[in-house]
Amino acid sequence: ELARWIMMRSLPLLLLLLILTLAHEPPPPSRTNVRLDRNTVIVLFGTRHGNRNPEKFVQTPGRHWGKEGEMELTSIGKRQAYGLGRELRTFIGWKFVDPNFLPSQAKFYSSSANRCQMTLQSALAGVYDPTRWADWNRRMLDHWSPVPYTIDDPLLRMYSVKGCVNSEKAWDPISKDTLPDLKELIAKNQALLNYMQEKDGRNATISNAADIADNIINMDFFNAPYPDWLKHPALSGYTAASIRNAFLAFAENHMNRCASYKPCRDMMGGLWANHIISSLEDSASGKAKTKLIGYASHTEVTLSTMILLGIDKSELTTSAGFVVELRNNTRPAQVRLLQHDPAPVVKHVIYKAHLVSDLASKTDANGWMPLPALKEYVSRSAFSDWEAQCGLDSCK
Repeated sequence: ELARWIMMRSLPLLLLLLILTLAHEPPPPSRTNVRLDRNTVIVLFGTRHGNRNPEKFVQTPGRHWGKEGEMELTSIGKRQAYGLGRELRTFIGWKFVDPNFLPSQAKFYSSSANRCQMTLQSALAGVYDPTRWADWNRRMLDHWSPVPYTIDDPLLRMYSVKGCVNSEKAWDPISKDTLPDLKELIAKNQALLNYMQEKDGRNATISNAADIADNIINMDFFNAPYPDWLKHPALSGYTAASIRNAFLAFAENHMNRCASYKPCRDMMGGLWANHIISSLEDSASGKAKTKLIGYASHTEVTLSTMILLGIDKSELTTSAGFVVELRNNTRPAQVRLLQHDPAPVVKHVIYKAHLVSDLASKTDANGWMPLPALKEYVSRSAFSDWEAQCGLDSCK
């Protein structure tokens, strides 16, 4: 039992390393290996929500996890996000922004989804540790104070914006599995998908197989038993280990495919990427004095934005994302792109981003590049008029 407990507890980290290996991405370091530059004037961070429950729970007797509800942030997701906040505060230090939230210093944004709002709230609980006048309830809440944020779905959840027909068009070949590689994936795994339908009752689709993967990930996290049809598979050629891995290969498939499919990627991340560049330019020009900006969003939106920023990435685990620094002691101002990842729950790491060659060639040894170079790269896909991009009539 002890050996099984140790194995199950290490599975989430092993899964993250496996995903990165299959995606040909260098694994994150064991600890944060970058420091805030002394000339940095603004830091921006974006994150995917933390671990959440699946869209539909597999039927297992006596299930003890998932009580938050379908698609809701779990206790692990909250701990991941809090770990991000703590690591961000360690990175920026206690002088860059005040320990207490000050609206003149910081702005935060979230998708309307509960899991994103709660991720941001948990992260900010790690960033801010109220003192003096802001320490309003020392007996019960000595280290927490509410922090305001803006809900902005066009920015961070474009796929849910009502009437955004071009978002629907961009998603259509993915959600309907009509892209050639998705058709091939279904054909290759038809027996597995049919087995899922027979045993679990859900349709034999990629998105449903991905939801089984979400169930497996959380059953591993919470050391919960698998249903018999996974524990003792009756499908020819599969063992308990191989069928588990087969379903895990479907994890976040459609979300990742959106980020790799240009029409969907640009639609999901173009406005956010533009917001980042505008914020950096406002800071560089002295127009804005904001020192910290944070965003919480979804897999496909965060990953798409990272790709539009020139980060070479094809997968994104829960509570992972990016950090951007700008320093203004040079002409032109310079930026540095960083990534952050959970390790795998309580701890978090921040490190230099793995960039596409177009941008990597423009950086120095510490990862800094001219802001105009980043702007030129991002401008290929970024947009500011989201209503026009959606195909909405702004005059209505």
